[in-house]
Amino acid sequence: MNPIRPMLAETGKATDLDRKNWLYEQKLDGVRCIAVLNDQTKLQARSGADITHKFPELQGIHKQVSKPCILDGEIIGRDFNAIQHRIHQEKPLAIRIAQTQYPTIYCVFDILYLDQDSVKLKPLIERKAVLNAVFAQDYYARFLAWQTGYGQSLFDEAKERELEGVMAKYMYSPYYEGKRSDSWLKIKNFKEAVFYICGVTEGENDRNSTFGSLILGERDNGGEVVYVGNVGSGFSQDQLRMMLHLLEPIREAMPLFRPADVDRPVKFWVRPELQCEVRYLELSPDGKLRFPTFRRLVK
Repeated sequence: MNPIRPMLAETGKATDLDRKNWLYEQKLDGVRCIAVLNDQTKLQARSGADITHKFPELQGIHKQVSKPCILDGEIIGRDFNAIQHRIHQEKPLAIRIAQTQYPTIYCVFDILYLDQDSVKLKPLIERKAVLNAVFAQDYYARFLAWQTGYGQSLFDEAKERELEGVMAKYMYSPYYEGKRSDSWLKIKNFKEAVFYICGVTEGENDRNSTFGSLILGERDNGGEVVYVGNVGSGFSQDQLRMMLHLLEPIREAMPLFRPADVDRPVKFWVRPELQCEVRYLELSPDGKLRFPTFRRLVK
């Protein structure tokens, strides 16, 4: 069987939290995963890559279904940083160590095939019923809770707990494999954007040997790089060291903007060649990021 590409969501807005004939789920912050279950478990990433070997604890999910089937869901850890430690491991020893340090579970929210028959054309609400009949949740694989209506209350909870946001899904929609559809909407609690890395600031305490934060910039309408703030949270110690290793070769003596704009001591500047994705709550009146968190490097 060719790799299955999951259905994708469009971006929604606050008014989509109170729609008739829609259901609402928590928006997860993990790795999207198609689970092909027969006499064994095969896990496919969104790209179609086989990631089964990366998650040994999830390789018994096929024992939780009464018939062969293909499920859609997401692998999650205790936070996004934890799941990043898992998805990039390749060596068996590193995988075993990461499995202990950063355990995962598989959250199931849809079913595409049952006993080799496609159920993708069934309405979502019927697919949920089929899923409930065939799947028995256990410690490593569980249902993702959903509710009809009251999307605003679920979103308010996401804001209070600083979660990703809410998924809104039309309950009579089919499953559009490999396509982005407005039958599924993602309403995010946070914004995300890509910025240039322009330097690093001095680190303190356990970051003395690495750095405190990345200095970020973006290009204005004239093509000039302007300062938008710093991001210092969201890094593991391994990521701090890796980032420093990547930035050292592109050190620059001259800053792209006034050092006085940066509100903390600068360790060194770099040429704006690397970009990173940052999650943030909003922009301040002077255009600086509020509550930013590093997500990933962008290639």
